[in-house]
Amino acid sequence: MKLSAAKKLIVELQHYINLVENYQATTFETKVIYEYALHENVNEVAKIMNELGYYVDGRKVTSSNVSAVLKQKPIDELHQIVTKNFKRNKKHVQKFT
Repeated sequence: MKLSAAKKLIVELQHYINLVENYQATTFETKVIYEYALHENVNEVAKIMNELGYYVDGRKVTSSNVSAVLKQKPIDELHQIVTKNFKRNKKHVQKFT
């Protein structure tokens, strides 16, 4: 990796860290986005959302509910980044199934 590419990557990663650390998760959707940014695992996010007492249509949150939020049109910059990561992770998982 070239030095200039490494420096650019550091700047991008620091921006991502700042976005996550300063994110205001006030709704179900924004909480899902935030938790996915931390864990990058839809099952883990569903478990956390259930532990926090969230419900979707009167039922516990499932990984499908989390995926649905991540597939929505991005509402902010972090959502846009997380959606891209979700799609990338999904492609990697599909290779092994």
